[in-house]
Amino acid sequence: MEEVLPEIIETVAAEAPFELLIVFAFILLFSLIFRRLGQPAVMGCFIGGFALHLLSYFTGIDFTHELRLEPEMIFLLIGILIFNEGLSVEIETLVKNKEEIGVLAIVGTFVGVALCGALLRALFGMELVVAIIVGTMLIPTDAGAVLAVLSRFGVGERWRSMVAGESIFNDPISLIIFGLAVGAWQGESPDWTAAILRSVVGSCVLGIVLGFLFYRIYRVLNDPVSELILSGMLFTAAFFVAEHFHMSGFLSVAVASIFVGNKKALCMDEETVETLDRFWEAVAIAIEGYLFLMIGAAIPLENLVRHAGIGLAAIAVVTVARSFTVHSLLWSLDRFFRQDVPWRWRVIVDLGGLHVGVTMAILLNLPKDLPMLEQIQVMGYYVITWSVLGMPLLGQFALKALGLKGETPETSEMEASSPETDKRA
Repeated sequence: MEEVLPEIIETVAAEAPFELLIVFAFILLFSLIFRRLGQPAVMGCFIGGFALHLLSYFTGIDFTHELRLEPEMIFLLIGILIFNEGLSVEIETLVKNKEEIGVLAIVGTFVGVALCGALLRALFGMELVVAIIVGTMLIPTDAGAVLAVLSRFGVGERWRSMVAGESIFNDPISLIIFGLAVGAWQGESPDWTAAILRSVVGSCVLGIVLGFLFYRIYRVLNDPVSELILSGMLFTAAFFVAEHFHMSGFLSVAVASIFVGNKKALCMDEETVETLDRFWEAVAIAIEGYLFLMIGAAIPLENLVRHAGIGLAAIAVVTVARSFTVHSLLWSLDRFFRQDVPWRWRVIVDLGGLHVGVTMAILLNLPKDLPMLEQIQVMGYYVITWSVLGMPLLGQFALKALGLKGETPETSEMEASSPETDKRA
């Protein structure tokens, strides 16, 4: 009986429906525990995925055999995460903070990737293209966890929107750079400038057009179920139409979701809006839990221990690149364009740069012939671990230490700024 029971458990665990039950049970349990503790659900998703990974390691039972997805499907899941973020981003706050968000999301992404790549080349002797690929894996931000912390501590809307706005736009831009860099590694010779312009401009236009079209359809409908299904159709159209025309499905999805997200109160009742938001939030939590589990399954525990020094060095590299980029760009805006971004809030924006969603997707889709692949995977895992478990807690500490807990810009340094800047803030 003792020999038969493990075989039965392994047989059951190898069936896709049972694997799904096991995976979602872990995700649900740990995300619920962390939400009860007042921490972001993404922490619970990570711990749940790691716990299941440990269980698989010590029992020898592969709980994810039937759940492995092709690279295209993993990137599709990242598109869903971006869609969920976009639904909650307010256009009004984007417009008010367009200079900061634009600089951080566009200029900051290129500067961050370049600086991260340069540091990696200096430390590990990577080839230029490889360093860019790794830089695009480590630099993109995911604001989900830190936004939960900022909201909980009553941080002003301007700063939360700055973090969210940067995140939703730098993800697609990083993925565009990643695609071009992988193409260059595989021997292609793309025109980087033309490709980036086509992806950025074309995807934004497509996102606006589809967002407006679906908004008009929403106004005609008056059925909560149909409106929820329509949101799925919007995501599908925005992603696949953009990809069909060799643009960025991620950027198209971001723009379309922001457009519809800001119009939903005009064409849906309050209950439908709540249902829509909760549905996509639940889908996002499930996806993050799944991706955490997949990266755990992709990287043996022995590698995490063997290359711990490299993983810690990657955290230091990303921290330096992120901090330099955020503080230098926001200081420049403050110094030359009088945007008035106080240094204490620059620290919070800096700590808002969690590296989770896109980092996981790229980690799972790195070219198999990439030099130092094993070490690069460990770099990504350590950075994700620090982002999920360390940075939200560090953000909470920084809010208290800087005296920003429960404080909005109107009650902080903004009081000492000019009347014109006060009005803007």
